[in-house]
Amino acid sequence: MIRLIIGALLLASAVLGRAGDCYYYWTHQCVEVIDASQRQLQQNILISPSINYLQSDGQSCEAAAEARQQPLMERVLSAFNERAQKIRACDAPLASVTLRVFDSPRKATWYYDRTIRPSENKNVVTVDNLPPL
Repeated sequence: MIRLIIGALLLASAVLGRAGDCYYYWTHQCVEVIDASQRQLQQNILISPSINYLQSDGQSCEAAAEARQQPLMERVLSAFNERAQKIRACDAPLASVTLRVFDSPRKATWYYDRTIRPSENKNVVTVDNLPPL
């Protein structure tokens, strides 16, 4: 019985200790129509070079990331536009980018890896010099 109580306390403290851990990356997609009659598209993905960590300080991950993103948006858009202007399919300047936020490193990694997975009609471009949240 005592082992069960100690185990429950350890598990609860581990869960509470990680409650503020968030993971995020920025992304934007530009699509170019190669041949409309055959539905041939070229997908261009602009994305952060890696998944980033964020401490939410008691807020939900989405709320914390959104609040911290606002003051940095000009720098984020500048970095994305620098890369987007070299891609024919992107209507530069970009007015917005998507902030993907997760509360689980496993889920963040799965979505990030799926996004950057190479395919025949996909071009992935990493955007460097992004400010941290």
